[in-house]
Amino acid sequence: MKLKVYTYRLSQPSRAVLIFCKLNGIDFEEITVDLIKRQHLSPEFKEINPMRQVPTIVDGDFKLFESHAILRYLACAFPGVADHWYPTDLTKRAKIDSVLDWHHSNLRRGADTFLLNTVFAPVLRIQPNPHVAAEAEKILSASLEKIETFWIKENEQFLLGNTQPSMADLSLVCEIMQLEVLDEEDRNRILGPHKKVQQWIEDTKLATRPHFEEIHKLLFEVKAKLQEQRLLGANTETDSKKKKNYTVEQSPSTVQSNFGRERSHCLTFHRERERKKMKLKVYTYRLSQPSRAVLIFCKLNGIDFEEITVDLIKRQHLSPEFKEINPMRQVPTIVDGDFKLFERYPTDLIKRAKIDSVLDWHHSNLRRGAVTFLQNTVFAPVLRIQPNPHVAAEAEKILSASLEKIETFWLKENEQFLLGNTQPSMADLSLVCEIMQLEVLDEEDRNRILGPHKKVQQWIEDTKLATRPHFEEIHRLLFEVKAKLQEQRLLGANTETESGL
Repeated sequence: MKLKVYTYRLSQPSRAVLIFCKLNGIDFEEITVDLIKRQHLSPEFKEINPMRQVPTIVDGDFKLFESHAILRYLACAFPGVADHWYPTDLTKRAKIDSVLDWHHSNLRRGADTFLLNTVFAPVLRIQPNPHVAAEAEKILSASLEKIETFWIKENEQFLLGNTQPSMADLSLVCEIMQLEVLDEEDRNRILGPHKKVQQWIEDTKLATRPHFEEIHKLLFEVKAKLQEQRLLGANTETDSKKKKNYTVEQSPSTVQSNFGRERSHCLTFHRERERKKMKLKVYTYRLSQPSRAVLIFCKLNGIDFEEITVDLIKRQHLSPEFKEINPMRQVPTIVDGDFKLFERYPTDLIKRAKIDSVLDWHHSNLRRGAVTFLQNTVFAPVLRIQPNPHVAAEAEKILSASLEKIETFWLKENEQFLLGNTQPSMADLSLVCEIMQLEVLDEEDRNRILGPHKKVQQWIEDTKLATRPHFEEIHRLLFEVKAKLQEQRLLGANTETESGL
């Protein structure tokens, strides 16, 4: 069987997958799906990937999308992939997974949203939103600062202090390379302050040549056309104030043995934990939806752990003590002996890859929509931030579209759980905990958003049932907050009524 890789080289995740395949000698057929010509919307491609996105792979009868899930699958399924890309050492692998999870909600969210609302808006025939673009640039700049000050260790070439690149380096650098389409002034403003990031990009290019340059050729062709158009625009302007022209021309048996080694390593690590009698420490806050998912998972699977509450409302995550544990100052975080991890499986590789695909999709869709919407509505006063109604409106669209995708695609007909499973996976648990956060909304808003999705509502109930009594226990704080908010709304409504009399 020859692997089929459906890509478009202007797509940054597509480029990461292509470079990975070429560097590791994976025999594959590249099939171009031109997003500008809207080939991803064709009925033929919908049969391959109902999400209509690239990259997508077809390996025999198995279809997979979401770039990080694809990279993990390729690293495990194909012989000859160098260990440094996705190490068999469980702690090293978990750290790479942590970077990849962080990437979705931070760097990718910022870069992709910023470019969609500036340079690429005319090409994709969408209406740019300057408010969303401004917020996205803040996220992008903050993400580059995190890479500069945290992910890149002192005097090391690659992320996490590694001396060779991992799939995390490849994925993040391909993301940042998309900024090449900006004009020089904008690119320098965003990337200029981050000297370590710029050196790391050069080191990654060097370590992945000649394939890096080859795969990025189309991107640099588009960059050249944009520069030409900007120069042409500048020359034709006279006394009027110069404006940037953000227009792009609209043209052209091995699996089992590899996974067996991985599974064996997991068992070895488990025996080592037993020998050392280590007790897991889980730093959480029960109003945090990912924290609840981790806690329920631990309780359901009989994992012995100590729960340590980090109260986000009291800003305990900003304390020097917690910064020592997690410099990102986020929950959940675990400490397992000397090993610290943040960002958050079946032994069958294909089933695992499908779950990875859901979890990767979650970061860029459901979580992005739900968190951004709630931060710019209900939680804004609590977090002492200024709500942005434009951002909230865009986030609600993403949230509603995500619920629709779960309803029509991830939930198979007449099956209780995601991907047609008869029992819940960590994907069910993670996504349901995310949606439960909508309980803090008033009844009208919650019904408007969740009401149309009957299958989603039934799936939530099925997941609650399958994870009881821990689901109810872990969500108790959320329901206490819900009750307080309802009480405040009633009090506010009564006060308004009295003042109107």
